[in-house]
Amino acid sequence: MISQITGKIIQIDEKFLIVDVNGIGYQIFCSSKTIYKLRDIEKNITILTEMIVREDSQTLYGFYDAIEKQWFNLLVSVQGVGAKAALAIFSSLNIDELSFAISNSERLSITKADGIGPKIAGRIINELKDKIPNNQVDPLFSNLNKDLNDANKEILEDAISALSNLGYNKSNCKKIVLGVFEESEIDLKLSELISICLKKLGNKYE
Repeated sequence: MISQITGKIIQIDEKFLIVDVNGIGYQIFCSSKTIYKLRDIEKNITILTEMIVREDSQTLYGFYDAIEKQWFNLLVSVQGVGAKAALAIFSSLNIDELSFAISNSERLSITKADGIGPKIAGRIINELKDKIPNNQVDPLFSNLNKDLNDANKEILEDAISALSNLGYNKSNCKKIVLGVFEESEIDLKLSELISICLKKLGNKYE
């Protein structure tokens, strides 16, 4: 199996790169985000790859880093998700967004990818929810400037869940909860946090 290729990009297409290695051109299919990052033609690169062998084809898929490759293998392990579907997901969501969508059962986010319907999105969530890499940063908290311990993290997650269950827009709930948490000079109890957030959200369901 070919696990990585080092060479010069000689052609860039919407869905693939061709990399020249000692006079041999390798066609490597990638997500649009990876192609954008590697868009400098005539530049030497090293790209991680995964080869998928079928009866009638041998196809190389390329990844910008090891995390993207790891997620590719997770996605194609799900029944009904092929290599092209996995790349479509990467083209629609970055790894943090995908991880968050799966861990929070946000099926709609995953269906934004071309060719991914609600049934497949649900299967991805169900099969991968417990397989998210332990070192994956939770994007919900990655931009916080305030130190976060496990107890605070649980309170924030519970507050977001409680507010969204009341009918408020989940994205707005996240922004309000995290904003209140960062502005507070003391650690708030769950009931206190929800009370403050309700005042900021107002009385209208969004």
